Amino acid sequence: MVVAVAGVGMGPSPAAAAADPSPTLAALEREQTALYTKIAPSVVFISSAAGFGSGFFVSERGHILTNRHVVEGIDTVRVVTHDGRKIDGKVVARGDDGLDVALIKIDATETPRLQIISSNDVPIGAWVGSVGHGRGGIWTFSSGLVSNLWGDARTHGVLQTQIPLNPGASGGPVFDRTGAVIGIVTAGIVDAQAINFAIRTDTAVQGLGALCQLSECMLVETERGAAVQLDGHFVGKGPRLALLPSAGAHVLSTIIDGKRIRHEVSWPRERTVDLRAP
Repeated sequence: MVVAVAGVGMGPSPAAAAADPSPTLAALEREQTALYTKIAPSVVFISSAAGFGSGFFVSERGHILTNRHVVEGIDTVRVVTHDGRKIDGKVVARGDDGLDVALIKIDATETPRLQIISSNDVPIGAWVGSVGHGRGGIWTFSSGLVSNLWGDARTHGVLQTQIPLNPGASGGPVFDRTGAVIGIVTAGIVDAQAINFAIRTDTAVQGLGALCQLSECMLVETERGAAVQLDGHFVGKGPRLALLPSAGAHVLSTIIDGKRIRHEVSWPRERTVDLRAP
């Protein structure tokens, strides 16, 4: 008599048992760990008699971007880098018209700067992350998504995010899945559940001239009040615009005294464009 024994004593092979049961989640963990490893050395801890906050390097010469309210009323701060150095920093620039951004300079070289890109094309639902020091939890990695967009991206725009952030995270970077910065952490809604805001990078470079000089920023000069288009899309009015275009060929145009002025530009080869009447 033949007895069917299918399945008896036939558990998973050692190779199958060792296989990751959640390869998609494992890949996500690897990506997020790699992002943290990339971002964390660029983030600094900022402290003063008034409190503490976060910031991040935007140049290889020790320039740090943070919130204006983190350095409100003071000119010098103590900066702690990811490798443990404690360095005095000087506030060298503050945002125009109360814009909540500021620049700090420390005496250091070869600092690990983060790339700043435009937030114009960031959609609602996009994954975003941040590294900062909320509630004193130093170099904390948090993530979420963009839940809404507010204001004009170039003048007073913010990203609303669901990144769980706390006081002390202010001034830290909000970055996309590639590790490029698209926002700067600013105030959240008091008593709300994980509703926080980030100043758009386009707003930051427009309102902080020194940042435009340090980042991959195109400066456009034109007549006061002249409406400027980039590749057929309105991007602001003169006399001065700071833009964060993608690499490649673009067309800038405006109308002055009834005449269209058009300029083809290759970015980043050309960084300054004159759209004023000849």
